[in-house]
Amino acid sequence: MFKLIFSLLLLLPLIIGCSGVQTFPNMARAGDTVSVAMGWQKRFKRNNTTVTITPSVGDPVVYQPDDPAVRAIINFYPDPLSNIVVGTKTKNNIFKYGNTYGSLINSNYTDGDMDWWQTVAFVDLPPTLAVGEANIQLMNSTGDVASSVVNVIEGNGVADLFNAEGNGPMDATQLAALERTSNFEVSIESPVIPYAVEMEFTHTEQVIVVNPNELKNILWTDDGMVLKVMLIPASSSPLTSLYDFKFYISGLAALEWNQGVALQSVKAFDINGDIVTGVSVSVVADYRF
Repeated sequence: MFKLIFSLLLLLPLIIGCSGVQTFPNMARAGDTVSVAMGWQKRFKRNNTTVTITPSVGDPVVYQPDDPAVRAIINFYPDPLSNIVVGTKTKNNIFKYGNTYGSLINSNYTDGDMDWWQTVAFVDLPPTLAVGEANIQLMNSTGDVASSVVNVIEGNGVADLFNAEGNGPMDATQLAALERTSNFEVSIESPVIPYAVEMEFTHTEQVIVVNPNELKNILWTDDGMVLKVMLIPASSSPLTSLYDFKFYISGLAALEWNQGVALQSVKAFDINGDIVTGVSVSVVADYRF
């Protein structure tokens, strides 16, 4: 079942940004595990999310943050070679109308940010639950809400073991390894879209830089104290959106996180190599330890 769930959830890119109407599977017994497609979510994690399950009859059941019945909250990315990704990045509908569908995602949900994912929560239903439609609502500490409906059928269910080939049942630690780790999201603001950007940061230990969009190349070096990053287009054509310059910094251990990453300098250039003025950098921390 583990393979089946993950295979089907990877077919969700067309609803990135919106919650699924129904859980997967859409029918389950009390005690079974279901998945809730939550859309393009940035701030949901198990330690800040309350789950409320409202049955067709009876009182709601509430799981507080970090309840073990909320097995994992994981971000699923579409295949980078899928028609929707390639079609959108090449702006070509020859790829099964991928550009049309991807443009809908960008315009309706991500505001042009090509860093697409579908946030999915795996939730164990309570062992006692009335037959009929039950609503599963997830709310985080910042007020974001996602919900789905599950059709509860007769029978006694069992929490999924997430059996994986060569591994056996996946425990809570292994599932947590699939969740997003702490990171800093780095983005720029500029009156015009530059051709290239250079940045320098200081920090307290070795980090890694993650590029969510291969429309640009990231050249970076890090000596454990100073991180230097250069962003340039991957092709001869300039980037067309400021979102394309976004990247992530991660790798800091929990003990070092409070010392963070500090921007020291930024320089932006146009295609002729001249300085672009008015560029600012946003560094937003997402603490998940």
